[in-house]
Amino acid sequence: MIELHLHLDGSLSESELNEIKRKFYASEDVPYTPVRFDGRGGLGEYLKCFRYPLLLLRKPESVYFAICALSERLHAQGEEYCEIRFAPALSAGIEGVAEIADAAERAACDLNGKGVYTGIVFCCMRGAPEKENLAVAKTAADKIRNGKGVVGVDLAGDEGRYPNEDYSGIFAFLRESETPFTVHAGEARGAESVGSAILFGARRIGHGVAAASDERVIAMMRERGVLAEMCYTSNLQTGAWKGGREGYPLRKFISEGVKVSLNSDNTTVSGTDLKREYSLLGINGEEARILYSRAFEAAFPNAAAAAFFVNRGKGHL
Repeated sequence: MIELHLHLDGSLSESELNEIKRKFYASEDVPYTPVRFDGRGGLGEYLKCFRYPLLLLRKPESVYFAICALSERLHAQGEEYCEIRFAPALSAGIEGVAEIADAAERAACDLNGKGVYTGIVFCCMRGAPEKENLAVAKTAADKIRNGKGVVGVDLAGDEGRYPNEDYSGIFAFLRESETPFTVHAGEARGAESVGSAILFGARRIGHGVAAASDERVIAMMRERGVLAEMCYTSNLQTGAWKGGREGYPLRKFISEGVKVSLNSDNTTVSGTDLKREYSLLGINGEEARILYSRAFEAAFPNAAAAAFFVNRGKGHL
């Protein structure tokens, strides 16, 4: 299995969080808040579950430990390649972005060196100052050129309150620097949000469920080869998808030639994992082959994990 949409701060288990607290923050008062979504409220309430993990990702050494612990757990569960995303500026502020980014890159290098293939995606945040987001984007661009494990950029956060158009300057930098990026869109806004993200240059769309209501946006995704990183359980919990399993648009996208991958989004916050997502949607063998193939094709280039892509090769798909 390949996973392209997974948040570090939303996927650390309670035991991993406890270990991070013990190892790196034992002398600090870190107030605990719930990390499992209780199903009440929409995306805004869902995002509150990230507060405690973020307090434990303020130091480079805790970020390194967290990425390694999560990646090794996913590998043990059968994931062959995973892209893990998080927001360095949320961890340590703009002044700490470089050190946090170095730790993340080092973790990916060490993991890839022992066959636990991991790419790191840095998140710019909706609602954050442009200066802060630009610092994250520039750091990512530099790291991607290094080819040691950082693979792309994401725009995440509260889509409902902050539209894509507010981040045109960030998108311009990413396009000009040829930095691959994905955008959370069509989760808390309509299909037009997916369309604008694509026009801004996104190669992938996080969630994208709202695109199913607009054939023009579906055509745009198909014609431009834009992949939808779909997350079924998360979409139900945040209200991005209000229908049942049968109407969930993953199969509609597949039938209409849109590239799709299935992901867990936040294993701890949503109480799920990738195998469970496949089971919940009743993914059959042929669908699993298609999802694997599309995820393989859409994974952001990663020199550090090149061995995985070379060894698997197109002949496996």
